[in-house]
Amino acid sequence: MRLFSSSPLALVFLLSVAGVAQAQRTKPNPKPAPRSPYQAVDARMQQVPDSMARTVGGLARFITASFTTEGDRARAAFGWVARNIRYDVENMYLLEYERAPAVVAQETLAKRLGVCRHYAELYAAVANQAGVLTYVVPGYNSLLASVGHAWCASRIEGKWQLLDPTWAAGQVLNHRFVPQFNDEYYCPPARVFLELHMPFDPLWQLLAAPRTPQQFQQGVVPPPPAVPFAFADSIALYTRQTPKQRLHATNRRIAQNGVKNGYTYTYLVNNRHREDNLHIDTYNDATNAYNEGVTLLNAFVEFYNHQFQPRRPDEELRQLLPPIAERLAQARQLAATVQSPNPALVASLRQFDVTLLEADAKLQKAQTFMARYLTTGKLLRPTLFLTFNVLGEPR
Repeated sequence: MRLFSSSPLALVFLLSVAGVAQAQRTKPNPKPAPRSPYQAVDARMQQVPDSMARTVGGLARFITASFTTEGDRARAAFGWVARNIRYDVENMYLLEYERAPAVVAQETLAKRLGVCRHYAELYAAVANQAGVLTYVVPGYNSLLASVGHAWCASRIEGKWQLLDPTWAAGQVLNHRFVPQFNDEYYCPPARVFLELHMPFDPLWQLLAAPRTPQQFQQGVVPPPPAVPFAFADSIALYTRQTPKQRLHATNRRIAQNGVKNGYTYTYLVNNRHREDNLHIDTYNDATNAYNEGVTLLNAFVEFYNHQFQPRRPDEELRQLLPPIAERLAQARQLAATVQSPNPALVASLRQFDVTLLEADAKLQKAQTFMARYLTTGKLLRPTLFLTFNVLGEPR
């Protein structure tokens, strides 16, 4: 996003659109508060030893050793990141959303340089390790901008708050970053924060009446709904969900809130691809578990064909089939979580279910034979190989 002389920082995250539009200043840059209730916290964070500021873990350990409350720990992490990371003007349009958050956070620490995702990921990483539950929130600040933005949501003393360490760091003046810490972007009221921040997922508006993308762009505040959105309950569920469940719920909320602009459309399409890839990964995990189980089952059949030679103690024999059952059960459980609309994947799942049922049937018959074998006197056991096949069926 191209920045004018007094615009707050608006940086690249996740999206690209054709051409480069200029960001218009929608309101004057907030003036820094004359005094801060966090002066003691900020002063303490100026004493972080260089040796502890080289890793996320080092910073988190300094913070947890210095402060006891979530409020102080969140402020400590936020203030340090905003004051010690310089905005990377040269790479303000850089698209790099595929790399792992931990990699981005550590790189930001090493270079002390970054754009919005770097600020957000580093703050989130330090805050989380310091005991303050935090998520990175992707979104945008204007449809006139050429790039998206990213900030954070933290649960502080039981209340969810919105924070923007990038915009708190300073401004870009004449294509140069000017450090100027700004308290206005640390835990303001959600309605104030959302005047210039629109998350793709309405969950992170933290409002009982979330705005649609159109209402955000028009500056319209929606009326109180008949049934308020219980965002706190939804976030509580979000914290317990698997990555795949979170992504599915996020995509559902985005679609329900309206997809009326290129930013939201592109983000939702990318997210749906990510969700589909997670389903494919799960399907691959299921097939791997199935293949492991079938390999063991084939080894058992081979052992049967040699009439259980060389001889093994009964206790060892009892351990041959349970691992097969465990892997087939794991394959079944994984496959049950794959709920993709991808036609090719749906067809593969149907065939996989048939194949899995066949393997289960063979395993059950092998278990029947093994049970008969172990309850037969040892002198008569060799006759079982003449009377029953490996599937426990009479010859």
